[in-house]
Amino acid sequence: MKKSLWLSLSSLLLLTACQQAPVSCEAESHSIAQVQGRGIESPLLGQQVSIQGVVLGVVYADGPMPGLMLQSQVPDQDPLTAEGIFVALNNAEQYQAGQLLSVRGTVAEVEQLTSLIDAEVLSDCGKAELAPLSLTLPLPAELSWEAYEGMWLRIEQPLVVTDSYNLGRYGEIMLADQRLMVPTQVVTPGAAAQQLAAENDRRSILLDDGHYQQNPDPLPYPDTGLSAYNSLRVGDQVLNIEGILHQDERGYRLLPTAKPSFITTNPRPAAPDKTAADELRIASYNVLNFFTGHGQENAFPTRRGARNAAELARQQAKLVEALLALDADIIGLLELENNGYAEGSASATLLAALNARSSEPYQQVVLADAPGSDDIKVGLFYRASRVTAVGQAASQTAAPFTRLHRPPVAQSFRHHASEQVVTVAINHFKSKGSCPRTGNADYDAQRDQGDGQACWNAARVEAATALHQWLATTPTGVTTTYQVIMGDFNAYRQEDPIRWFEQQGWQYLDDGKAASYSFVFRGQSGSLDHLLTTPALAEKMVGFTHWPINADEPVLLDYSTRFKPASQREQLFAPNPYRSSDHDPILATFRF
Repeated sequence: MKKSLWLSLSSLLLLTACQQAPVSCEAESHSIAQVQGRGIESPLLGQQVSIQGVVLGVVYADGPMPGLMLQSQVPDQDPLTAEGIFVALNNAEQYQAGQLLSVRGTVAEVEQLTSLIDAEVLSDCGKAELAPLSLTLPLPAELSWEAYEGMWLRIEQPLVVTDSYNLGRYGEIMLADQRLMVPTQVVTPGAAAQQLAAENDRRSILLDDGHYQQNPDPLPYPDTGLSAYNSLRVGDQVLNIEGILHQDERGYRLLPTAKPSFITTNPRPAAPDKTAADELRIASYNVLNFFTGHGQENAFPTRRGARNAAELARQQAKLVEALLALDADIIGLLELENNGYAEGSASATLLAALNARSSEPYQQVVLADAPGSDDIKVGLFYRASRVTAVGQAASQTAAPFTRLHRPPVAQSFRHHASEQVVTVAINHFKSKGSCPRTGNADYDAQRDQGDGQACWNAARVEAATALHQWLATTPTGVTTTYQVIMGDFNAYRQEDPIRWFEQQGWQYLDDGKAASYSFVFRGQSGSLDHLLTTPALAEKMVGFTHWPINADEPVLLDYSTRFKPASQREQLFAPNPYRSSDHDPILATFRF
């Protein structure tokens, strides 16, 4: 079901009709502000009340609960009480914006929206003028969006896009006054992270398209039309933001009453500079479930990736463009299907496609045994013209890598230009989702502790400890002071696993930017992908890049055709690196 309301936008222009004298208007038992109350729920739940309010517009016209949004003609003086309310009415479309109505109904919270249900209009009391209430973000610390529920608002300053994940499915984007960082990307877990999370809530708001239908066609945003070559990126600016504040179980959203405009302020980045002949470049890239279905009775749909051969071809084309542009000598890959290394496997298929385009072919690191039994695995590609694999390929499949985490893979390489040897370990730790159930033996240790690190933090620290201890045993059989651990650790910069590595002497490499990120989740940016080295190798770094080709892009522009009308499947696809995955690649360049 579409989680927003259909709003008749044409009826929500500034009301200019002169106020008329009431016509047989029933007395109200409560004001709208009294029904709303100062908390997140009405203090009058279940009670029958009568109110008076000015119609802002029709909502849910084509949904399961059509109705009107009413706002107080004269507000009270309490900033904590909202002046708007939703009134469920089957005949809502017969009323016009600007009508002052007397209404009776039963107070309810409908998906957290304070409402009157079983309602009836008692009187048409004339017409009234209203204008939107002007706001700037962030909201004051003492206020939340609840204080504006159901009201007509205008945000005066430019905002930026912070998330577009639901643009294709539900016609909505998230906006804020600045890019929002995941709290634990920039502050330590605990009180500081909780405070920043609350600030982020006061800075952000969803902008809906005002329609009930799913998978809108044409897409509502941007105003110039979304396509594979005309993106709407996180960080782009939005102007003329005006609408009615609605709420459901997913949060607060504006149902637009004016057409927003968009300015490209975060253009797509160019490819990284080419790697010089005397340099060594190492990259990590989560390739978002690259599955070929090889080894299944029926290849498609694959377990986690492409649903058919056409989707696989689209996915492969985008990934190859991204991998080529990295110009890396060693590439760590994550979320490859764990179906071996032979022809038809995910790793062999991607390698062959890459080599068909690369002037310097790559080889893959092949393990003697499968790296665990998970559906996905990590892997390593290397450019044989620049580096040679030395020692043995190694993987740690003992606990704690028997469950939750993917077994790490390590290989040592000799860099031809310098004759130096580097050991690289690629990793993929347990995600923050799929939290343990109450009653599980590890529930208390692995549940969300409320400190900003989400679930399974203890498991990720355990994996970090085991990885460090394993590498201390020299699993590749080659001793070197130049070592790398990299990959998707599913922990943000200030979280326990990453800080634990640093405490053991690993050097964290970054681009020197406070707002670095490789991933966007629920409107907040942060880096789950990291690259750490021994101090000796860190001294040789000459460049580090988060290449932002994916996290800022709408998911609509990926390879999938799911939920896309036929008209959008080609319009939104191009065989370019943008939105080739959901994570951005990271790369570090060294000179010895």
